[in-house]
Amino acid sequence: MRRIGLAVLITVVSLIAPFDPLAGEGTKGWYLLEPPVDETSNVLFGILNQAPLTQWNRIATYDTACEYKRNEAVQASRDETLRLSKTSPLPKLEIFKGAYRDSGLANASICVTANDPRLTSGSTR
Repeated sequence: MRRIGLAVLITVVSLIAPFDPLAGEGTKGWYLLEPPVDETSNVLFGILNQAPLTQWNRIATYDTACEYKRNEAVQASRDETLRLSKTSPLPKLEIFKGAYRDSGLANASICVTANDPRLTSGSTR
């Protein structure tokens, strides 16, 4: 499980609509997806942005395109990283690593339509 700063979590949760587990796979709409993370890897904080979309995590579901919300989350993660760098005393290294991973996940996240063919098991990214 990845660790994230509480401030980032609160900010991102307030920016992203709650995930609706009852939304059907065939419904019209948009998904905000982020790549999976390999907790054992230190390369790019373990972010597997080349993984097939079938392995990505659905963060939120929207009725309309979600690029605006995605961009808000990217900016919030940048702001949190900047805030951490200005605190005194500086946070522990693990907190910085978590913030940078969160920023990397936000930057790697994508919006796709609910009927995107890459979301089926036989498709590739």
